[in-house]
Amino acid sequence: MTQISAVIIAYNEEDCIERCIKSLAGVADEVVVVDSYSTDRTSEICQQLGVRFLQHPFEGYREQKNYAMQLATYDHILSLDADEALSEELKQSILNVKENWGADGYYFNRLNNYCGQWIHHTNWYPDKKLRLFDRRKGCWGGINPHDRVAMEKGSKVLHLRGDLLHWVLNSYEAHIDKANKFSTIAANEYFKLGRKSSMPKIILNSSWRFFKAYVLRLGFMDGFNGFVISSFSAYTSFLKYVKLHQLYEKDEALKQDISTDFEKNGALRIGFDAKRAFYNHSGLGNYSRNLINALTKCSPENSYFLFTPRTERRISLENEGSFTIVEPSQQCHKIIPSLWRSKFLLKDVKKLRIDVYHGLSQELPYGSKRISTKTVVTVHDLIFIRFPQFYKTADAFIYRKKLEHACRVADKIVAISQQTRNDLLEFLKVDPEKIVVIYQGCSHIFWKDYSNDYLNQIRNKYNLPPKYLLYVGTIEERKNLLTAIIALHQSGINIPLVVVGRKTDYFYKKVLPYVQENDVKGVIFLQGVINADLPSIYRQAECFIYPSLFEGFGIPLLEALVSGTPVITSKRGCFSEAAGPSSLYVDPTNTKEIAQAINDVCSNPELRQRMIRDGYEYAKRFSEESIAENYNELYKSLVAKT
Repeated sequence: MTQISAVIIAYNEEDCIERCIKSLAGVADEVVVVDSYSTDRTSEICQQLGVRFLQHPFEGYREQKNYAMQLATYDHILSLDADEALSEELKQSILNVKENWGADGYYFNRLNNYCGQWIHHTNWYPDKKLRLFDRRKGCWGGINPHDRVAMEKGSKVLHLRGDLLHWVLNSYEAHIDKANKFSTIAANEYFKLGRKSSMPKIILNSSWRFFKAYVLRLGFMDGFNGFVISSFSAYTSFLKYVKLHQLYEKDEALKQDISTDFEKNGALRIGFDAKRAFYNHSGLGNYSRNLINALTKCSPENSYFLFTPRTERRISLENEGSFTIVEPSQQCHKIIPSLWRSKFLLKDVKKLRIDVYHGLSQELPYGSKRISTKTVVTVHDLIFIRFPQFYKTADAFIYRKKLEHACRVADKIVAISQQTRNDLLEFLKVDPEKIVVIYQGCSHIFWKDYSNDYLNQIRNKYNLPPKYLLYVGTIEERKNLLTAIIALHQSGINIPLVVVGRKTDYFYKKVLPYVQENDVKGVIFLQGVINADLPSIYRQAECFIYPSLFEGFGIPLLEALVSGTPVITSKRGCFSEAAGPSSLYVDPTNTKEIAQAINDVCSNPELRQRMIRDGYEYAKRFSEESIAENYNELYKSLVAKT
């Protein structure tokens, strides 16, 4: 039977939270409530009902729901708002699905109660909501406050019988307040996305909203309240576009005085190539997200602009209100977004008067030298030049050309390690004066403290053994996982190896056949691991094994040190820069050395504790505060020269 985690976000919900939780009885295998520090009896009620109750600052509906979803034990999520409850028919439909889960997600109708009346028409019914889904196939997206679950392309979604009951509003005064609040949120979201307002749009959209709700959707059949709801629908649309118009007026006034911002208060307007921050779940994506999060948190005086060719089904970042998203405005650029990203976004950079544009993934737009904006490019590694056999010939050629261009036009080049700096000098003959080394950091979630109870929850969630070794990284030839497995097998080390990482074709061609043909016991490939659970998986490992042949930096090494996990990694290259003097270093091609290092760590408690203590101290130099300060100083130094 499929197990379901019910997830609820809450704030001052003492009037309805009990009804919501009780409707889940017999359906949900756990109930998780994430509360935004309620000041009423919400906490007391939840704890009396025995749910998992956690608190987290509210950062937006979409962001809060994604955060809550990550805390769930099971991958199959039933998401409810506190003022909702399952009808009996819907409960039975979900119970049937638990017996035979046949899709990636399920949607059902929501029936709204307005001032004591169930509304069966207007835009409020059937009000289809996708709330039951596999989190490995979907997450919360949409535009606040109208968040929705966005499923991966090709996902199978089915409809369930029964209504999700929703007690939406109990007075007209409350509806006025909600219209004002939601129109403000929507206007701010539209402004971030670059959507425009105009007099025709204000008039036509509000008129259409009333006509659609009251006439086309038969709102008149709900009597007086049908008329009220349809009118409020038009009113909310009117407010949204009026407020959006006002935001553009304020922004235009700000632009008139923007040229002196740096001289007056040191504030900068910084643009980022954010495509990978929004869509890559590891590697370049982690670097981009960690840097953006660190800067928005530690240097809030600056204005940040994230350039991306699209936003649908994107990854939510922290501090979502601290930056502006910039998308293509012209239809032709939306059809061929790569053209916009590689060249035409410079028009937006110029229009927004960006002081510094930072290419986070080894490329800059063509034509960057023709505008006054200073440019920075981050170079992660030159593996495609050093080890071309790991890449398709065409890919390696394109990567090199993009990097050569970026290094030629950039005002400054950030190398993420001394190794990368040396490679730039050796292979591309880059001017050493243009290069500055700024190390990467890891997400703040690895620096947090976690209770033993929470660690045990994660252990049970993934069925982790009492004692295990850990590997985290893409399963590809360069990462060299197979050699570690061979070392364990040949040496007879009887400790399970837990593997977390995306599988490439190499996994099927080399690693899995070796495990199967040699009947290797104790290699555990974890599926569907979410980032929020990684710190707990690191913390409970005996040691972290990372026998990669080459890296630009190696964020997993830092994640392990911060988590208090001893590290065994490769000699030479950048590995000592990331893992520090307390880690053990081996020849990544020598299975005997790898096995000996594992035995040394696991059989010597004193050595293990020293590696944990000294490794954590070394990792402090990679804190987000330090990294944000380094980048902020770099940006300021470039602008100060103009």
